[in-house]
Amino acid sequence: MSEGSARGVVPRFESLFGRSGLHVRDPIEDVQTQLYTDSPVDPTPASTDAFVYPVDSAVAVAATRLRTPFLLNVWVRDLEWNIVAEFDPNEGTIEVPPGNYTLEFSSLPMKVYARVDGTGFHVIPGEESVDLLFDPDTEIRVGARSFHSQPGRTLTTTSDPADLMEAVSLFGNAMKTWSPERTFPTLRGHPPLIELDSEPNLPDGATPPDTGIRLTVPEAHEWLYPVVPLAYWLGATVEPGAPALHVDGRRYPLGAAGGYDGRTDRRAFEKHVKDVLQFSFQFECAVRQFYDVELDIEPRIRDAGVPLDLEQLPEMSLAERTRTYLELDESFGRLEDEIGRPDWRLTADVESDGQRATTTPFLARDLAVVRCPSEEVLADAEREAPSSAFTRATRAKAGAAVNGFGSVLTRSSSTSKPSSGTTSREKIIELPGADSMSQAWVGDGFAVGAAKATTKSYLQRLEKRAEGNSRIGVEVVVNDEEMAEEADVSEIYGTRDHLNFDINLQRGLTTSELAAMFERDTDFIHYIGHVDPKGFDCADGHLDAGQIGDVGADTFVLNACSSYEQGQRLVDNGAIAGVVTLKDVISSMATKIGRNIARLLNHGFPIGSATNLIQDTMFSGEHYAVVGDSNASLAQTTTGVPEVQRIEMANDGRFELYVETFGSWNYDTGAMFTSDLDSFDRNYIVPGEFGSVKIHDERLCNYLNRRSTPVIAAGTFHWSDTVTPSELRERLEE
Repeated sequence: MSEGSARGVVPRFESLFGRSGLHVRDPIEDVQTQLYTDSPVDPTPASTDAFVYPVDSAVAVAATRLRTPFLLNVWVRDLEWNIVAEFDPNEGTIEVPPGNYTLEFSSLPMKVYARVDGTGFHVIPGEESVDLLFDPDTEIRVGARSFHSQPGRTLTTTSDPADLMEAVSLFGNAMKTWSPERTFPTLRGHPPLIELDSEPNLPDGATPPDTGIRLTVPEAHEWLYPVVPLAYWLGATVEPGAPALHVDGRRYPLGAAGGYDGRTDRRAFEKHVKDVLQFSFQFECAVRQFYDVELDIEPRIRDAGVPLDLEQLPEMSLAERTRTYLELDESFGRLEDEIGRPDWRLTADVESDGQRATTTPFLARDLAVVRCPSEEVLADAEREAPSSAFTRATRAKAGAAVNGFGSVLTRSSSTSKPSSGTTSREKIIELPGADSMSQAWVGDGFAVGAAKATTKSYLQRLEKRAEGNSRIGVEVVVNDEEMAEEADVSEIYGTRDHLNFDINLQRGLTTSELAAMFERDTDFIHYIGHVDPKGFDCADGHLDAGQIGDVGADTFVLNACSSYEQGQRLVDNGAIAGVVTLKDVISSMATKIGRNIARLLNHGFPIGSATNLIQDTMFSGEHYAVVGDSNASLAQTTTGVPEVQRIEMANDGRFELYVETFGSWNYDTGAMFTSDLDSFDRNYIVPGEFGSVKIHDERLCNYLNRRSTPVIAAGTFHWSDTVTPSELRERLEE
């Protein structure tokens, strides 16, 4: 039984309204999907025991045809879970002879299986969906399992590094396997939470996993925190000592003693830990065997001549595999040049304070690269922030955003003096750059380009109520008449097939009305108006978010000047995450950015990924940041994995297309992605950029018109349904 069902909340099956088929909803993750049938069905409860892999709930229906909501892969397995057939929509119809089978569907927002007995069937690709054709009125059992991952327990300990080492040593017990298949996110359970007290009180009899792997680090938070995700990944026991990895009795020094350079010994150590985590993960992806498919990393390893026996490694123990990776003749730096470094979802910079230990289970779950900036680095970062982060845009670009009188229209309150960029109450820093797809800051103040992560926001993500309406509630507030035209942002939300939205637009709210809105249970609030040091500018005064009771809204966008402090107070009082601004923003650009954030969230991008795209591609985008859990999302993606099309010009005049995927809570690091463009003939690991494919204008047009998706060309942001190949070509040839 999975963790979702252990809580008594399981995926629910209902007959579709207005169309024949099944509606499946996971109330824990607030995601849903459909399977369409040739005639109306009346689902009846079925045993979950009929499925080889665990499901939380199941039903039986009689149907001749199942149709998926979009193009996807289907794996057909026998009852011993061997793959007997694989359907790829780019490769045409398959016919499966009579037998007993379990069918697994890819890219859905929860794990969905179908079970049929004593029948054969055809799997046929369509333009936008896949048909499975059975004998008339075949009994089809459909099972579903939530992707939700819940911590199994809480570990009580102190903030002393030695006590924390004992607690972190237990994190690996959350892994569901030590085989290479733990690269699949569904096989990595959530580490236990940490609660700090005056005395350690770990469960009696709790012992670290017996993997034969130990990590030794100096007894200090700044040395411990960077190894926490690696300890979880390897099931390692963490002990005081010189920095080293010990595998089956053999010692591998980490950092300077292991041949790494850095400005300090600790920086060299952090770089080495990062390499061990990322390359061991990449190699484990190459040797996992659950799907009979080739991942893009496998031919790269073979072509580079890396001496890894991909057939033999799965038979080895975790310790034996890890030793094999560590003892390769070439350094990880050389391997990066030959096979590439895996794209990584998160780098977290953490203050080396004992109280920050409570965030480490969440960083371990995300397999984050963790760094602990020194006091010197943080002091420099605070000094640099106002002069560098907030003056990146050129005056030439800014000129396009001024009004006819030569003044810049911003969103600072009309009754307040314009902000110089920050207030004195919260520091803003600029951290060292990171080569991951997103960055988080765990510490005091706010960091440019990084989500401000707190234990409270992570806990609120876990404690989100599973019960409630299956519809997605969105509130749009326009609290300034001069911004009335932005009310059309409400038309962006809900423009998705298969999802049910309730959109409510309100204008000119008073302080009590706005407070009541934040306190109501809703999925999302998009605020358009003014914010200043006194709070939200309302019709009758100012509302300070610190005066609001329990915040019921899960996520939000505060598209107003310097809204970061108000946003953090909303998270402190119960919200999961939100998009805020770090200084005054030019009103015309805020309008454009707000609409694109809305559209990205509507398309299923996590709030952190959506904000990162805005930061990287839009003027003034660097002024936007995330407070809270950057994994939070408003809706599910159409195809399971959020993706962006990056386009360049090839030397021969054709377009060069790259696809970039982003990890999400449901499709995290290690999930598998298959492109619906047949030129991409391999399967890829999430997250990351892959390609490239050279294509002509007509084919690019057809590809982009399949569905609405973000497009980035020449560093600028577009949507596939609002830009043509000729416009892209003009932009790229400038």
